[in-house]
Amino acid sequence: MKSEIINPHYFNPRVLFIMRRFFSSVDEAQSHSHDFLSLIYIMSGEGKYEIAGEIYDVCEGMFFICNPNVTHHRILSGSQRIEEFHVGISNLHLKGLPENHLTPKGENPLFSFKHYGVQFSNSIGEIIVEQQKNDEGSVLMLKCIVMKLLVYIIKERYVPDCKHEKNVFMLEQYEKTAMINNIRAFITENYMKPISLAKISENTYLSPVYVSKVFKDATGESPINYLIRVRLFKACELLNETSYSIKEIASFVGYEDAYYFSRLFKKYFGMPPMSYRKAKEKPKFRIPS
Repeated sequence: MKSEIINPHYFNPRVLFIMRRFFSSVDEAQSHSHDFLSLIYIMSGEGKYEIAGEIYDVCEGMFFICNPNVTHHRILSGSQRIEEFHVGISNLHLKGLPENHLTPKGENPLFSFKHYGVQFSNSIGEIIVEQQKNDEGSVLMLKCIVMKLLVYIIKERYVPDCKHEKNVFMLEQYEKTAMINNIRAFITENYMKPISLAKISENTYLSPVYVSKVFKDATGESPINYLIRVRLFKACELLNETSYSIKEIASFVGYEDAYYFSRLFKKYFGMPPMSYRKAKEKPKFRIPS
C-alpha cells in the first residue's frame, strides 16, 4: 500500500473474537474498555451508544472503532432492541500509531465510508456465513476476511481519494451485479417457501430498502415482483403438465391460500388458473396497470 501505513510482510493481526448478538433494554451494559481494538457495527435496530464520554444516536449501518482504553457501552430504553456485530483484534501494528490502534487517539470513533462501504458490509456478511459453516477451514478463513475488512478501513482512512475512486466505482458495480444474481438464485431455489423482502435482505446482509432499490434499478422490477413472476411461471408449468388441483399447485409455488393464488394469477394472466389450464391459446404474463 503506497501510504506505507502497513507493511504487508508484518501485517498479522490476531482475531480475539467475532460476536453477533441481539440486545434489549433488559441487558445491563456498564461502561468499559479493553486493551485491544474493538470494532462495533450496528446491523439492525436503534438506540444510543456512549463512546469516550460522547453520546451517539445509533441505527442500522453505523460503525464505530474503539481503540484500546476507550470507554463504551450501549444505552437502550423501553422496547428498543439492537443487533450488533463485534470483532476484537490485537497484534495490530500500523506505522505512526500506537499498538492496536486503527485510528489516531482522540479521533471520532464513528467511522463513515465514502468508497468502500459496500465492500465492508459484504465482508461482514462473508464472516457471518463462514461462522455458520464452522468447518475445518473456518478459523483461517475468518481471519482472512477480518484482515480484508481491516484493509478496507485502512484504505478508506489513509489512501488519498484520487488514487482509487475510479476503481472502487467499478468494483461496486461488479458487487451490485453479484448481489442481484444472488437474489435471483435465492428466489429461484426457495420460491416454494415463505419469502418476504426482509427474508431476501437477510440473505444478502443488507437493508431491505437498499436491496429493493438496487434490484429495481438494475432489473426494472422489485424483488417481490420477481418472486411473483417466478412462482406464477412455475404454476403455469404445473397447470400445463400435471393434473394437480389448484390448491395443490398454489401450495407447490409458495401460496397456502388457494383463493389468493387464484386472484393473483388472474391479475397477471387475465384469467383464473383453471381457465388457463383449459385454454388452447395461453395468455402471456402481463404487468397490471
